[in-house]
Amino acid sequence: MLSKNITLLLFILLILASCKSDDTVLIIDKVPKENLGSSFVVDETNALILYNGASFALGSTISLGSETLTIETEDATLQKGKGYSVTYKGSSFMFFRTELPIVSLNTQGQVILNDTKIQGQLRLLETGIEPFENLIGIKLRGGVSRSFPKKSYSMELWLDAQGTSLKESLLDLRNDDDWILDGLWNEPLRLRDYVCHDLWLKIGRHPYKTSEPNSIFGIKKKFCEVFLNGKYKGVYYLGEKIDRKQLNLVKFDTQLNGELYKGSYWDDGVTFDGLESFTNSEPEWSGYEAKYPEQIGELDWSNLHSLVDFVVNSNQSLFDASISNLVDMANMADYYIFMNIIYATDNRGKNVYTGRYDQNSPYFFLPWDMDGSFGTDWRGERTDITTKMLSNGLYDKLLQNGAFKAEVKSRWNTLKANELSIANLQSMFNSNYAYLKDNGVYNREALDPELPQFYNEQEIGFINKWVESRFNHLDSYFENL
Repeated sequence: MLSKNITLLLFILLILASCKSDDTVLIIDKVPKENLGSSFVVDETNALILYNGASFALGSTISLGSETLTIETEDATLQKGKGYSVTYKGSSFMFFRTELPIVSLNTQGQVILNDTKIQGQLRLLETGIEPFENLIGIKLRGGVSRSFPKKSYSMELWLDAQGTSLKESLLDLRNDDDWILDGLWNEPLRLRDYVCHDLWLKIGRHPYKTSEPNSIFGIKKKFCEVFLNGKYKGVYYLGEKIDRKQLNLVKFDTQLNGELYKGSYWDDGVTFDGLESFTNSEPEWSGYEAKYPEQIGELDWSNLHSLVDFVVNSNQSLFDASISNLVDMANMADYYIFMNIIYATDNRGKNVYTGRYDQNSPYFFLPWDMDGSFGTDWRGERTDITTKMLSNGLYDKLLQNGAFKAEVKSRWNTLKANELSIANLQSMFNSNYAYLKDNGVYNREALDPELPQFYNEQEIGFINKWVESRFNHLDSYFENL
């Protein structure tokens, strides 16, 4: 018996010795095969399996629903972000574990439309939580971004096929029925818009927080990985919307109260460079799109028209005397600093939300769609500009106002030591970059030839250098303002 055991041992050692050092070895041990339950999605087109769940000890096989994977690796435990070669249904697949939530959308092959929501099914996988499944209505979102190869979506949770809305909290975000899936297509590292929204929440002072402590002055969101009809679509963020509910604006009640407008296209009104006539029978005016109220019969452009009229046509003396009654000066200072620290050329009027809490409150600004920032434009192309300032007709006049200049300088000196310090800005990018890279997101996106690739590992270095150069320019600019 002893001689047989020695012979068997020598045979195993001979096999192992014959393997090259860079070969993977099929581990045969006594660890029972792990059952992944339902925490995975299979993309048969790209031969990809993505698992969202806890790590576990690796054996030779893994149960995948009713199928069995054969896995070849020397790893003792399943690593996040690492691609494992597995055999699935007799074919070779790449198997990954991700810490990002997985959003699987199924429209039964129906084409997602521009303006009309079609019915679909959502399956949301989050580590340690039972999968969430629900009916949805889904359509494309965005303007120019609708032409991108990687689409973004507007998604509504439905209670039934008739489109009755259902409110749920997804990924610990707000309890609501309306959601955004942003494809981040034109961003080299899929980071800029994501980081900018977080940065605004850090520095944007809420004008009426005392009155509405539960309102959010911006949006929260989470990175996720999306599948559409069984095909991997890459990294997205699932996010909240800027709307009346998010801001808790006072509702219309027989008369106008809270107001919210989005800068949707370039025109004189959104940049405060000229005054155009309006009609309340149209949902758009001079670059603005009405968001609340938006129903004809409730919509009234009069107040916003009066604001633009005052900015464009008042002399500096009258402007200085009255502007603080019309716009929130703290918010104006925050937005001016923010727009310039990120250098978002598309956010001087377009991609700005203009709103107010009620008819007795001043107007405020909120940023949106900040993909063209931190050294790139809206197409994702480099615009390595760090020494120019962004403005518009309103800010041109505000910068001649002594009280506003003092507010801006004071606010900059406060923020530059903490939220807007070089170290903090770089840390926000570096930590999010490491999260996506360590989870293998960039490698997975490269598996699909239909997903255009912007990824370059040198890009994070470019961002870090850009941040330092931009900060130093702004510090000098505000010092001498």
